[in-house]
Amino acid sequence: MSMNKILLFIVTIILSLSVLVSCSLVENFPLFPNENSGENASDNNESNKDNEITDGGETDDNYNDESNENDNKDEENESGYLYNAFSPSERNLFTTLIGTVIPFVPNNEYYVEEYSYDWDDEYEEGLNFYTYGNTQAEFNSYRKLFSSYTYEGTDTDEYGDSWYYYTAPQGFYVDMSYYMDDEGDYIIDVYVYYLYESEDDNGNSGGSGSGNNGGSTITHTYTSFSSNEKTLFNQYFGTVIPFVSNNEYYVEEYSYDWGDEYEEGLNFYTYGNTQAEFNSYRSLFSSYTYDGTDTDDYGDSWYYYTAPQGFYVDMSYYMDDEGDYIIDVYVYFLYDSNDNNSGSGSGSGNGSSSLPSNVITNAGAGLPEGTNGIYNIDFTKAEKIKDVTDQGYYLDGCPTTGSPAVLVIPIEFSDVTAAKKGYSIEKIVQAFTGKNTDYYSVDEYYYISSYGKLDLDITVIDQWFRPQYSSSYYKNQTIDYYGDSIEIGDQLILDEALAYLATIMDLSDYDSDGNGIIDAVVMINTLSIDSNTNFNWAYRYWNLYTDDDGYYYEYDNVSANDYIWASYAFMHEKYDENSDVSYTDTSVMNTYTFIHEFGHILGADDYYDTEYGLDSTPLEGLDVMDAMAGDHNAYTKFNLGWITTSRLVTTNTSITLTLEDFSKNGDTIIIANNWSESLGAYQEYYIIVYYTMNGLNGKVGDNEYGYFARNGIIVYHVNASLYVEDYEGETYYDVYNNNTSYTGANGYGTKDNLIEFVKSAEGNFTYIENDSLSTQTDDFGNALGYSFTVNSLTDDIATITFTKN
Repeated sequence: MSMNKILLFIVTIILSLSVLVSCSLVENFPLFPNENSGENASDNNESNKDNEITDGGETDDNYNDESNENDNKDEENESGYLYNAFSPSERNLFTTLIGTVIPFVPNNEYYVEEYSYDWDDEYEEGLNFYTYGNTQAEFNSYRKLFSSYTYEGTDTDEYGDSWYYYTAPQGFYVDMSYYMDDEGDYIIDVYVYYLYESEDDNGNSGGSGSGNNGGSTITHTYTSFSSNEKTLFNQYFGTVIPFVSNNEYYVEEYSYDWGDEYEEGLNFYTYGNTQAEFNSYRSLFSSYTYDGTDTDDYGDSWYYYTAPQGFYVDMSYYMDDEGDYIIDVYVYFLYDSNDNNSGSGSGSGNGSSSLPSNVITNAGAGLPEGTNGIYNIDFTKAEKIKDVTDQGYYLDGCPTTGSPAVLVIPIEFSDVTAAKKGYSIEKIVQAFTGKNTDYYSVDEYYYISSYGKLDLDITVIDQWFRPQYSSSYYKNQTIDYYGDSIEIGDQLILDEALAYLATIMDLSDYDSDGNGIIDAVVMINTLSIDSNTNFNWAYRYWNLYTDDDGYYYEYDNVSANDYIWASYAFMHEKYDENSDVSYTDTSVMNTYTFIHEFGHILGADDYYDTEYGLDSTPLEGLDVMDAMAGDHNAYTKFNLGWITTSRLVTTNTSITLTLEDFSKNGDTIIIANNWSESLGAYQEYYIIVYYTMNGLNGKVGDNEYGYFARNGIIVYHVNASLYVEDYEGETYYDVYNNNTSYTGANGYGTKDNLIEFVKSAEGNFTYIENDSLSTQTDDFGNALGYSFTVNSLTDDIATITFTKN
């Protein structure tokens, strides 16, 4: 697969899902920039180059609410920049409304909008896709892509523009034209729609097709939920609530946490109704139990109902800030917050029951037959593996085993010199490859954590590279990226540095796997730390800076993709007794930020809540990819190929097993309701490890780095189910869940956590002798098939009895 195609695929993946870049984290709980488009430093989360691609904090794409994706596309695009594919949300929209995705035409600017037009006895409903920046020849070439469609003829509209009409094999219609608009811009205009009889509003597709001749959208009355929305209601509640005819409506997934309880379900709201129509609509719920009325802070009345199936319906009629009248309906199950993200509670609408069809789970797989109650797992036999991630890591990313080449480039500026700051390259070498840091160097850390499977070959350039402009120039450099203004000052510096280094060294030496990409690049700069700006923070990102054809700039026949941008001052990061941070204590040699960011280079996700909701702290800061130094957890090591085997409990009665200290060799035991060998580490299960305050969790010098105050058994609940994406005939996989709060404002979270602790009955993280695993449920609401009791703990060995429930 060409690098251009890989880059385009990664771009589309990133725009659809969520959580990317990371940055410096505090020791006990993250306090910094949100990792959305990165981590929005102004929100005091992480950098601003991650999951959402943002401009001024605005969310560009949202997996759960993508209807307005193109609303914020800039009118003007970077000269020479081409869109080469629909975004994932737009492809989903085509699939939902049309059943397939039509061919795309590369262009400089494009829009996709929902569309309908009424012809009195018939009406069209579908999508309008139009582009700017194409030639007549390109339009003629584009029409050839529809050779499998039936060509119905050509017509000329009242403006003299020719329209070409096609019927797809699936029965929908495609009308297209190429013309100059009133602004003098040339446009390819494409309408894709089904044709319905007007009395079958929102009904079955069919009818005789005719060209729309570019007709404009008019007010249209909706009389029923779409088939996709009905499916969503059935998945959540087992039934579909009544519909009210209206001029405009929306259905969105919804959840809200009340502290001790939380709601989860769907929000259905309409425009274009009267008070009388709302009163009539309420009468449709006569079979529901009416629970009363209340008035909110705005003086609007809410009416409460309980459905026979046990879910709740709250509804109101009011005027919004724009002067539009709305019928607003919330449909939800109510759960105990203690069961949040567990899939249990009163009701059937748990998170995984409404997963998209392209999420692969192990539900219903059952357990394999083992020998004497144990099945030996070999993760290397998995047929489906994660090869694309929210972190931008994919098949051509940094190798996670062996000796990948890491190029560390010290960066100073004419206005912020290393000499003026008192910074030395020797300290950077020490942080990445040396000894006597406050914790471990990056090299040491990953060698120990991987049990010797990853031995980084790190080169720190022995001179400060100075870009041609001052720091303020690069801080303000942006490109238009899928309609958003993205900061690329660091990438311009990266390109300048590589161009220079290619004159004094052979950069192909830093491509250990021969894929044409430098394994990893780290840029350590002299800037002061400022959590309110991306450029002055720390993050891992991937290179967006390409030539006019979408290819990376190459030097010595290699290019750069994954990179880290971080300030030298993070080595002096220190927290006082009040958890206040400073970056000026030169007696401190703190490598945590660099270690955390390198985890992202390898493909590890952030495990803290990147929306910082109080209801979502799955690992409570106690992981190197959350907010604290220490070893990587077992799932991360499965994911990165450092642990390739485990033991799955399959006994029909009970079995007693020993478990070695996790720091020694990565010994683990897995219990699950289902197991699919073809999915390997990427499914739902529970991991049991014996945690000790040794190795990376032990004492370094005078400092303790363990996550917990005592040795004991730790239990992780993992749901790493895969999300499948097809692109240009090839299939790719990413992990669907993350640890971001589902109730947060931008909605990037999923309803089930990727990884979370399972505490003991006493509320402890570590299970000690005589502690037992309390009743648990998987994310489908099914009781876990096994429990266990800790029999004994020695310095190196734990003994545990597992019992079939």
